[in-house]
Amino acid sequence: MARKKEIDRERVLDAAEAVIRESGGRTFTLDAVAARASISKGGLVYSFATKDDLVHAALEREMARFREAVHRRLGGGPTEPVELVLAHIEEALEEDDVSTQKAAFLVTALVHAPDMVEPVRRYYRELLDPLRSDGGDMHEVRHALLAVEGIFLLRGLGFVEVSAEEQKSVLLHARDIVVAVLAKHRASAPLHAPRPK
Repeated sequence: MARKKEIDRERVLDAAEAVIRESGGRTFTLDAVAARASISKGGLVYSFATKDDLVHAALEREMARFREAVHRRLGGGPTEPVELVLAHIEEALEEDDVSTQKAAFLVTALVHAPDMVEPVRRYYRELLDPLRSDGGDMHEVRHALLAVEGIFLLRGLGFVEVSAEEQKSVLLHARDIVVAVLAKHRASAPLHAPRPK
């Protein structure tokens, strides 16, 4: 009996990302991904039954990559919401145009499938909900983060022409707001209780 050929899931996801990167998502089809991965469309559909399944898997991988990068910046210790936002903004500052466009495409490709976009919603709830406030410092940090994510989507989807320099300026301004709030909080009271000796 012939052994059934296995499809390398990571290779397919790499191919999907390459198609998105090269076309901005305009030619993102199962045929294009299969061709890029050098597999048959049937082999692709065996692993990812629909285009939505493929997009969902690529989005989950991209979110995991970004989340892991943010957590590496935090060093694994306990973090306050403001520290998490700062790490998120600093990681966003390191992203290149291709990563931004790919992530924006993946997020919006699933807007019509609410159950599949739940991981994105959960991520943003975890990031934004602790910052809910009618005013004050948390209000400022929340608005800074919303500006960062707004420009990410607007530029990543090509809705507005924003230069890389302007985007960086917005992110740096948002980071400055968060850094100022963090410094103010650290000066008035430590964020974490001192460790016993």
